[in-house]
Amino acid sequence: PAAYLFKALAFGYGARPALRRYLADARRDLLAKYWALWTPVQCLTFGVVPPQWRIAFVAAVSFFWLIVLSSITARSDPPPLD
Repeated sequence: PAAYLFKALAFGYGARPALRRYLADARRDLLAKYWALWTPVQCLTFGVVPPQWRIAFVAAVSFFWLIVLSSITARSDPPPLD
């Protein structure tokens, strides 16, 4: 929700529409994508990846997760409320 609140502040609409948008995205597919990505990543991190590479591995996956998150939050942006 922090990304949605920051975006709301940057574009000049309130916290309530931002939280509504988060809940709509979460119900649609955000949480499913989150669990689909991070559950296997954590299993790989602690089961397969050597300790010296764990931080780099999680950082690399996080980079791609931010791209996915950005595309989810940017789709069909509602017009700013006046």
